[in-house]
Amino acid sequence: MSLFRQSRHPLVKWWWEMDRVSVFVLLCIMGMGALAVTTASVAVSKTYGVGPYYFGIRHYLFLLVALGTMLAMTMLRPPGVKRVGLFLLVVAYVGLILTFVIGVEVKGARRWLEIAGQTVQPTEFLKPGLIITTAWLLAAEEMKQRTRGFLVSIGLMGLVGLPVIMQPNFGMALAMGTVWFAQVFLAGMPLLWLTPLVGLGLCVAVVSYLLFPHIRDRLDRFLNPDSTDTYQIDQASEAIASGHLFGRGAGEGVVKQTLPDAHTDFIFAVLVEEFGIILGLIVMLLFLTLVIRGFRRVASQEERFVVLAAGGLLTLVSLHVCVNIGVALHLVPTTGMTLPFISYGGSSTFAMALVFGLLLALLRRQSRRI
Repeated sequence: MSLFRQSRHPLVKWWWEMDRVSVFVLLCIMGMGALAVTTASVAVSKTYGVGPYYFGIRHYLFLLVALGTMLAMTMLRPPGVKRVGLFLLVVAYVGLILTFVIGVEVKGARRWLEIAGQTVQPTEFLKPGLIITTAWLLAAEEMKQRTRGFLVSIGLMGLVGLPVIMQPNFGMALAMGTVWFAQVFLAGMPLLWLTPLVGLGLCVAVVSYLLFPHIRDRLDRFLNPDSTDTYQIDQASEAIASGHLFGRGAGEGVVKQTLPDAHTDFIFAVLVEEFGIILGLIVMLLFLTLVIRGFRRVASQEERFVVLAAGGLLTLVSLHVCVNIGVALHLVPTTGMTLPFISYGGSSTFAMALVFGLLLALLRRQSRRI
């Protein structure tokens, strides 16, 4: 073992520099995702007219590809991370624009492209690309250059945010804006400069509420549930409550029979109903472990780009977890945010593999100190 550790082979060095605890935690999360989607697949498949394990089998394949992608990304160094981030931004933005021309419309929104028989959501890949590129723009040591990068990042956010809102996908735009704000805060930009931008964001939110019935309906359901139909939220909340400590048992859940999105937006409700509140708390604890370990390493970094990029990626993961679980608990309005590696979805699973792979790559040098 000592000779193995002292070896200078790149794979050996990579192994010892990796945060192996975080990788193990991610494997546990993937296992829970496979379990949850499998049990949801049997019921949901009837709604979509496919085989009982259609979604489960596809999710296994998504997870295998995601695991390979994540481990491949961890071998990158910061310069490689920058190149991958810029590539993702450019390709995903082109895909985003194409959704307005050849996009697949689902539930009144054009967010997907059909490629080789598979639907792909470009905005899922746009998020990590935007985070890495913004960190690159804000990473200058000199304040003058940093200010220039800050102004460019504002323009970039406008360029990206406008078509995302027009899809319409206000939840995604809000998530991108929140992560950008966190990165600007970490970069040490004067908060006074952000005040007009916060006002602009509020104006955009009001205009979106007035112009897009889809957004208005979701917000009205959250703020005034008695005045409209809240069937999905009610079913999810009741399912979580009925799960008690240890759940109804595998395959015994009811919510997956009544919700068409049980395998995606409401997968947490399926998990808790069948396996109990204790398992739901374990899921939250696993994600909390990843985030805390990540921010501890961010705090020990000296390279500004690594701090800003890793901080932004961790903020994105935190948002996904809090919003998805918050929707199931009726704490936030319904959005399309997935629970990383647990919700069914090819684009979201593969994009999260890139997020965690790039994150582990940025922070792997500090893994032995933690």
